[in-house]
Amino acid sequence: MTMSANPPLNDEQWTQLLKYAADSFNEVTLSRGFQYFKQQYVTSLNIAENRAIQAKVTGHEDYKVTLLLEKLGSSYCTCPVHTCCKHQAAVMMELADRLGYPANQIVNAKQHLLRAAATPLAESLLKELPGMNVHGWYEFMNQATSLVIPGYDQGRYIATLREQLSNLMKGPTPLTGMDLIYFELHQLLFILRKVFELNAPGGSVHNFSHATYRLYDEVHDLLHQKAALFDFTLSEERLKQTLSCFRQQMAEENKYLEYGLYTAIWKYWIAPQPAADYWASQELDAIERQTANSDSPSLAAAKAFLYLHQGKSSEAWAALEASGTLAKAPASLLLPFLNLLSMSGEWRSLVDWLMRTASHFYGPMTKERLAYMEYWKEAVEHVPEAEDLLWNVLEGILPHSIKVIEDMLYERHNWKAWIEMQILQERDPFHHKVSVLQPIEKEAPELLLPYYHQAIEHYVALKNRREYKAAVKLLKRLAKVYKKMKQVERWDRFFARFMERNSRLRALHEELKKGKLLE
Repeated sequence: MTMSANPPLNDEQWTQLLKYAADSFNEVTLSRGFQYFKQQYVTSLNIAENRAIQAKVTGHEDYKVTLLLEKLGSSYCTCPVHTCCKHQAAVMMELADRLGYPANQIVNAKQHLLRAAATPLAESLLKELPGMNVHGWYEFMNQATSLVIPGYDQGRYIATLREQLSNLMKGPTPLTGMDLIYFELHQLLFILRKVFELNAPGGSVHNFSHATYRLYDEVHDLLHQKAALFDFTLSEERLKQTLSCFRQQMAEENKYLEYGLYTAIWKYWIAPQPAADYWASQELDAIERQTANSDSPSLAAAKAFLYLHQGKSSEAWAALEASGTLAKAPASLLLPFLNLLSMSGEWRSLVDWLMRTASHFYGPMTKERLAYMEYWKEAVEHVPEAEDLLWNVLEGILPHSIKVIEDMLYERHNWKAWIEMQILQERDPFHHKVSVLQPIEKEAPELLLPYYHQAIEHYVALKNRREYKAAVKLLKRLAKVYKKMKQVERWDRFFARFMERNSRLRALHEELKKGKLLE
């Protein structure tokens, strides 16, 4: 490349070249030009005194490109397209590369120019964050992420939004104290809102990914972690704005995810505060006004939740029924009600709600249904006469409740019924760790006899060495049980008959000798 004494491009002229690429070339042409550039199809490039670039581009055929830096719109190529073609794009990129400018900025000229324009604006707004309301924060974050292109990969989209916001907040932040906590919360809520927009009617995505659900979990974790630092006497206006954001989002959603976050901010930040009842009254009034123009099930659930927070159990249930929310309520929607009753020690009301909501928890044991059962156990501890109701519920959701029933029998040391369930399900003692059976050996060893005997006969009947080894292990444990019961003679009689019945099984005898049960 030959050039004049003066550089053909300075930073201002480079920006003009980018504007020309953004305004005159489509993305497909720029992309094809980039391929030509990367494949080194630009075989010669010369710069004249008048900043006219003469270049040769090869490919299927050779073409000559004239790039006029003083009058870019008059540039031309000898190919059939003549102007704004892939050959001209390749020459611009080759020129940029040789002069130390990033060629890939030409490929993404529009985005680069937008980013260049947006970044100083966002940086200037950064100083104004303390004086902005929450709505202003969202405008700021929209500005900062305006170049992030939504896509089907929600995980990547979330990561890109995070990166853009993180880059902007790398330096010293003007926010302090509670404002900084609120801003951290609203950054996560902003990203969730952007993903929510993808799933709205007309959006490109119609299901939430695992990455999105993890983001909801992250908000829950943040609310929990910052609970000890929260003091709304220092930030009353921010709390009002935050609750307003939640209400607005609940009015638009149908998955109850925002409702879950709304109840979480009450659980961790508001309920422990002395003025929680005041805020509940204020929120009820606000929701009443909002539900006049919205039939959102999330808002109806929030209204019932606030009634329950005030100790108005019947009003809360009536609000759910009146809105029709109960007809299709997922189990996750009802857990905050049960949690609130548990936290407030309203045990009889908790039993009532557990009975009323039982049908919503029928089915396989998900984490929501397991949580429901934990509330039952807690309620029965405080209202012992409710245990019969619990067993009725457990019977009603068989076979899904088998594991819960087993656990409860074990926790209550109802060893006989627990062992009968193991035998019924054809589980042998090896299904459990030794530590699981040790309390039974200590408290009621006689109950283990049929369990061990049945398993031993099963393994011997399979007639192979691996099963014989298992039988020997169980025989040794059975001998300990008889010894524990101080019935060694009974063990001796059993073992003598056992040997007599299996006298022809040479491999079994060998394993018994290895196990030191035979001399």
